[in-house]
Amino acid sequence: MAANPFDHVMDTGHWHFLESLNLRFHLPFGISKFMVLELLAAGLIAAIFIPLARRAQSGAPPRGRLWNAFESLLTFIRDQVAKPCIGEHDADRYVPFLWTMFLFILFCNLLGMFPYLGSPTASITVTGALALCAFLVIHGSAVVKMGARGYLKSYVPHLDVPFGMGYLIVPMIVGIEVMGNFIKAGVLAVRLFANMFAGHTVLAVILLFIVMAKDAAWYLFWPITLGSLTGVVALSLLELFVAFLQAYVFVFLTSLFLGSTLHPQH
Repeated sequence: MAANPFDHVMDTGHWHFLESLNLRFHLPFGISKFMVLELLAAGLIAAIFIPLARRAQSGAPPRGRLWNAFESLLTFIRDQVAKPCIGEHDADRYVPFLWTMFLFILFCNLLGMFPYLGSPTASITVTGALALCAFLVIHGSAVVKMGARGYLKSYVPHLDVPFGMGYLIVPMIVGIEVMGNFIKAGVLAVRLFANMFAGHTVLAVILLFIVMAKDAAWYLFWPITLGSLTGVVALSLLELFVAFLQAYVFVFLTSLFLGSTLHPQH
């Protein structure tokens, strides 16, 4: 049975490796490929950062390229994303959550760069779950800080309008603000999903040109093959950049929404 060339970007119940050898592993118990890759991403994060955290806890200075690279990455999220968006006093409370989101999204994105794997973030269900987590933290944190009553009052603006027009305008503004919160969560999910899915789909289409030209004459096959491979290499480098960029954008927007919810007066 021929492999689906788009298996790489789809969440399937099997794992297809080499079409010529017909290596296809069916996952049991309703487990999907992206579920396994999400666990793999979490395991890699734990394997890297637990030892680094223990070394940092001991007070030892950072040594080695790996430690310095990941520490610089996390310091960037704390100082350039969390503090400017949330505020100096509240940022450190939410930095662990933002770090976790950034690393998980980044590792899920990077797994798609390896053959026969895939990016779990190319599934709208995965990005929707991440957006739901962000939504609950954003508004749950505001309720904890201001109380349920104070949180609800933050949606009601004070307007000096004549003839009792405030009774008409205020509910409209409150409704728009509430809808805006759900739209923001949807934007987080769709933006990440669309970028990752589209990038890997383009790569799959370009590689498909080689398959389509396999029965063509040699003077057509080799130019198409070389052109496709060159395009895939170039786009793979772009996808590597996009993997980091989309993880950053997701966390930056989450920080921005969190800061505006915690500090409605601004």
